[in-house]
Amino acid sequence: MLPTSVFLTVTRDPDLFMVGSLAVLLGVMIEVNGTDPAGRRAKLASVAGTLQSIAIASIVIGLLSAWYANGFTDLGGAASDFIVGRYILVFPAMMVLLSYLLIIKLRTESILNRPFAGLVALLLVPASVYEIGKRNTPLGIGIAFVLLVVGIYLYLTPKKGTQETEE
Repeated sequence: MLPTSVFLTVTRDPDLFMVGSLAVLLGVMIEVNGTDPAGRRAKLASVAGTLQSIAIASIVIGLLSAWYANGFTDLGGAASDFIVGRYILVFPAMMVLLSYLLIIKLRTESILNRPFAGLVALLLVPASVYEIGKRNTPLGIGIAFVLLVVGIYLYLTPKKGTQETEE
């Protein structure tokens, strides 16, 4: 039997997660770039369905692997190991998110506007506190403060040319 420690080592390894995620992203890029430009929209829809199938399969295989690592006897331990092995949950969620990102239409003018950039900066505040703050707390808090100020400024200030003029 596969010991539980091996299961948890594999499912908590960030390098393995990154390699697997990059392999899937590379496969998507190769498949979409290999089609003619006229059929890319249909190919993106097909790839999105495939990514959702991969997500479901990885959850099922992950659950079976956790159950196997617990000797097919301890369902509670299998469920606990499944949840503790964090990337076994993150990978399917990322595949579903990627599948939806492939099929939605984004207009570049809506992405490049100030409120959107401000929202992105505000969303990066907790990530900077957590990721940078783990290594250097003052730097993480400083970057978070700068992102907060820039995010609020960009979110609240109107685009140029949309200000009302007083007469």
